[in-house]
Amino acid sequence: METADFDELAGRVEGVSRAVLHIAAALEIAGLIEGPQLAQAWRSALPLPGFEVASRTLQELAHALDGARSQRQALAP
Repeated sequence: METADFDELAGRVEGVSRAVLHIAAALEIAGLIEGPQLAQAWRSALPLPGFEVASRTLQELAHALDGARSQRQALAP
């Protein structure tokens, strides 16, 4: 895989990850999902052999979702 291909793939993964986080946060704000439960499900997802990076990514997404919630709560009146 050449550098340009890697950069393309990494950019697409980052874009999809950010989209998922925005959707999850919007659904949480609307009261349609329980954000803490979703984050916990992401954290407890069993890693499949050979997919350790995917597991780490889910951990990072859970952390980001929790961080966004904490920030919203800190800014709330």
